[in-house]
Amino acid sequence: MGGVIERKKMHPNNIMYAGWSPALNMYVMNTLENDSFMYYSDYYEIDEYTYEHFCDEGFKPQPIRLLFSGSPHRIPKGEEKSFHDLFFGERN
Repeated sequence: MGGVIERKKMHPNNIMYAGWSPALNMYVMNTLENDSFMYYSDYYEIDEYTYEHFCDEGFKPQPIRLLFSGSPHRIPKGEEKSFHDLFFGERN
């Protein structure tokens, strides 16, 4: 079940979506980022209010915290690594 986001909603800007992560047991928001020629995703925790209003025109989602980043320049450590591994179903 790694990497699963249920009840997915796409934001009107088409570069982020949100939904429920059963693995993390929380609402998450995925944002598409770029680093010159490469694209990657950052994953953030959001609250239920943000999820409920995610598709409202003009709504600017405010994340609670960065869970982990897919940036090629950032290696997940500590809590970020734990969230990453839980989300993608990776075990040590």
